[in-house]
Amino acid sequence: MTAIAFPNDPTTSSPYNIQNMSMRLRRTVAVVESPFTYDTQVHAHQGARWEAEVTLPPLTHAQARGFEAFLVALKGREGTFTFGNPLHTSTATAVTSGSTAIRSTSLITTAAASEIKAGNYFQLGDYLYIVTSDKSSGAGTLNFEPPLRQTIASGQTLDFTLPQSTWRMSANDIGWSISSASIYGFTFSCIEAL
Repeated sequence: MTAIAFPNDPTTSSPYNIQNMSMRLRRTVAVVESPFTYDTQVHAHQGARWEAEVTLPPLTHAQARGFEAFLVALKGREGTFTFGNPLHTSTATAVTSGSTAIRSTSLITTAAASEIKAGNYFQLGDYLYIVTSDKSSGAGTLNFEPPLRQTIASGQTLDFTLPQSTWRMSANDIGWSISSASIYGFTFSCIEAL
């Protein structure tokens, strides 16, 4: 099943605004602590994924119809959709130099790369990444998280302009609220579709 694009508000022809969004990067890390010495052993497993809770502003019936259809069309956790935080955008530019292995957390950029600040988000393939340390302009190493989801070939462009990832609902149950004034409320939880 092909990922569905996050829908547009029919009254503005642009994506629905977000009133509130909580986002986190969940990791799989095992920690064993001695009950006697409190010494710890830590093992970081390969698992890491984005998770989010999103609330839309109150919508009229006309605005809500398209979003209701979008939620129902996902069929719970079966379908996927493309989505990104509209505040995560940048004018940074970079292209990969050389191939990079799956699960890597750094890649080499070409000499044409701009300066890239820690905290910038970018899209590579169908996935969202965050830069973890500043990189000066020109060729160099770009550090990011989570680990790459696929092997990346040389010459791949990193998209810093409204980057997105592929998501799925975190539960099969979907729903929304409707007030007596026909005002609709939507809050949903989603996880990165890996």
